[in-house]
Amino acid sequence: MADGVRAGIRAHAILAFDGPDPSRRAATRERHIAAIGEFAADGTLLLGLPLHTPEGRSRGSLMVVSAADETDVGAYLAREPFAVERVWGEIACRPIWIPALPFRPWPTEQAALPSGRGHTILIAEGALGVERLWQWAEAGTLCFAAETLDVPGGILVGRHASDEAAREWLVADPVLDTCRWTLHATMFRPLPYRRLPGMR
Repeated sequence: MADGVRAGIRAHAILAFDGPDPSRRAATRERHIAAIGEFAADGTLLLGLPLHTPEGRSRGSLMVVSAADETDVGAYLAREPFAVERVWGEIACRPIWIPALPFRPWPTEQAALPSGRGHTILIAEGALGVERLWQWAEAGTLCFAAETLDVPGGILVGRHASDEAAREWLVADPVLDTCRWTLHATMFRPLPYRRLPGMR
């Protein structure tokens, strides 16, 4: 940080949960995959991950979009097949700040699609100080971190293949351990994402 300016970018995180009809996701999946590839390539989509249950069932999506305000978020949702076709039954939008941390590069388009869960989305209620997590980003444990700007909290993505492993990591940090956490299993689909500030 220089002259009191925090290095990073502002964006919006969309937490979307599927409606009661799973056939909508199946019918729209291929259009969604094609669309998020385009959104990642043009810089609209900074990160897109599925929300899974520990058993691997789809429950929704986390979409981090380059949007200055809710008008921009609305423009994105108007192009997103899962929103247009009402795959998502519940959509919450959160303004976030993504610090410039030394994240390791994410899987490229040439990488193989993961066979199962390799990561965990961790959503915090409470102040966690995302900037101080740089050592976990550098080590590769932390793949993404953002501070929520509407209420104290944050959104992390860690390289944890189970809820138990994720919670062990949280308990080991005295600050993270004070927050209230919601965990979602996930997996990285290789997409042509643009690099985040600080990414190695």
